[in-house]
Amino acid sequence: MNINAKTLAALLLSSFLVVVGCSQEPKEEAKMTRAVADWTGGMVTGEVAEQILEQELGYQVEKVVFPSGTGLWEAIADGSDIQVAFESWPSYAEADDVMVNMPLKYDGKVVKEYSGDGTVEAYTNGIIGSSDYFVPKYFVDANPDFKDWRDLNKYKDQFATPETGGKGRLIGCAVAGWNCHDQKRLDLLGIDFEAVELGTEVAALAEAQAAYERKEPFLLYFWTPHWFQGAYEMVGVKLPQWKACDSFTEANNWADCGTDAWPATGWDKDYTMNYMNPEFFAKPEMANAKAFFQKMKLSNDDQAVMINEIDKNGRDIVEVVQEWKDNNKDSWSKWLP
Repeated sequence: MNINAKTLAALLLSSFLVVVGCSQEPKEEAKMTRAVADWTGGMVTGEVAEQILEQELGYQVEKVVFPSGTGLWEAIADGSDIQVAFESWPSYAEADDVMVNMPLKYDGKVVKEYSGDGTVEAYTNGIIGSSDYFVPKYFVDANPDFKDWRDLNKYKDQFATPETGGKGRLIGCAVAGWNCHDQKRLDLLGIDFEAVELGTEVAALAEAQAAYERKEPFLLYFWTPHWFQGAYEMVGVKLPQWKACDSFTEANNWADCGTDAWPATGWDKDYTMNYMNPEFFAKPEMANAKAFFQKMKLSNDDQAVMINEIDKNGRDIVEVVQEWKDNNKDSWSKWLP
């Protein structure tokens, strides 16, 4: 979830470009504003949607940089400044249970039931995410007795840093708004590690890459799809299988369920979703946009290729997505109303 200066500048600049050949601005009713995600995969999903909405369906899409988290959900529920955002991961969202009141479907099958207040609608977008804590394969090779998360304490000295003292270090979830609850998980599971939040995906990856090049042990929160998994040999620690904890909410003052349920588990399989203001997209002029959102199905493989071009090869996100769109009409044309 990498946002570099070049990518962000390209996204912001593209918001103000005038399409050559248009004789007039789109009507006010055909405009919408979307949030820009704070990780590259979400940025790619949003840019794919924007290019199709603008180039194929005649909408004008403006962009606002807005951090992930409950505040963004509240902004979309309000609908005044932002009407749609892309690729929310249900395991991280928390506000989805409060605001969505509809079944979330993937390939026609219900993958999650919601019974919130209905102030936000959500539709899957094709990306299926998974998350875990990872260690380098060279650490596992050097320590064949290491099997999973239950063995971390035996090797915590290898993961310790001057900042964490006698505790091991987890390069944790980079952004607080992603709601990973890393330290809470470590404490509940009795893992004597300290979760370090570095603030951005770029910083977390830079720390992990530097440790990898030095062949040092490190524990890293991460997710797929992402180019990092292909570039570096990493092994998941197999956190306990996800189980919901209904009391672990802000409204209940984060009352946990002990070691039997979230956040003392790994993450659920995430059928990621685009989410939007239902009143705004109920307007007749937004019917095609809503129909497109209901059919969008970007694949993990296609997204991973674009992430690699942006993050590893330093290419411009708008250019990369346009190239994908030009070469994959058979895929995205199926999403059109």
